[in-house]
Amino acid sequence: MSNLIIDNMNNDKIIVAKDRSKRPMDKAKNYEEVEIYNEYEVKCPFCRGNEEFIEDEKYKVCDKNGWLVKSVNNKFPIINDEKEDIYGIHEVMIDTYRHNGNFYNMTKEEFIHMFEMYKNRYKNLINDKGIEYVSIFKNFLRKSGASLDHPHTQIISLSIVPPEIYNEINIAKDYYNQNKSSLYEYTIDKEIKEFKRTIYNGKYFLALVPYATRYSGEIRIISKDKIRFENMEDKHIDELSKIFEKLFKKLYKVRGYSPFNLYIHTHPNKIKCDEYYNFHMHIIPRKYSFGGFELSTGLYVSSINPSEFANKLRFNNID
Repeated sequence: MSNLIIDNMNNDKIIVAKDRSKRPMDKAKNYEEVEIYNEYEVKCPFCRGNEEFIEDEKYKVCDKNGWLVKSVNNKFPIINDEKEDIYGIHEVMIDTYRHNGNFYNMTKEEFIHMFEMYKNRYKNLINDKGIEYVSIFKNFLRKSGASLDHPHTQIISLSIVPPEIYNEINIAKDYYNQNKSSLYEYTIDKEIKEFKRTIYNGKYFLALVPYATRYSGEIRIISKDKIRFENMEDKHIDELSKIFEKLFKKLYKVRGYSPFNLYIHTHPNKIKCDEYYNFHMHIIPRKYSFGGFELSTGLYVSSINPSEFANKLRFNNID
């Protein structure tokens, strides 16, 4: 028996078909990602000690041994600052100087430096003339779209608001106008009360497995406070860093060294939506690919029980 459910944040329609996970598969050998153990790689342009490869640093944090995180211009940008139909700045934010660093083994302190860098570069770019939106996203391992092994995240300022963001905001606005309350507050309260899909309920953030999502095994982290990403305080970054450290250690136990995408959905520059739109993060596993059914219909199939998956990842303490 299959059920049709809807993701209330973007109106995606999901068919829940639990038996799909039992279908037979050919025994062809799958490509497996290999963990990296070397802290330094002589040919890596992002490693500390190889600064001659990249000189145009936009931001960095250092200790007595050298830089810890830094952001640089992307040598192969998706867009540039030439005033065409769409323009902006494309930077690469290096998450850690460690070549073998990744979300599965980074410490709370490393995440703090990383999120402070995210905030700094976001705040810098969102204020540029003509910029409507800033996108932050991460591709981890080849299957997610990464081209280099060294841990990094990308940030792009855009002269337009992406359709996905417009869609989320319009849905949240319609809910607000109809119910005189916030869709995000409703979702947060409902998930905390039911506690079936909640991974961690913090003071400032809620981590959960969505009831409905086009991506089986997705995790969302929603800000509880009505703040913009660029206005996060130290207390927000501290809790967020603790959540990421704990969450990815749990994910490693459940999924192993597996590819994922991270993207952050934030407020557009000139759209007043603070009352009904909360910034949030999507963590997307790249275990599954869309087939012909999804591509041809716009319907998505999920075979994962979100409550069972959340139960495997749940934690109550981050200190």
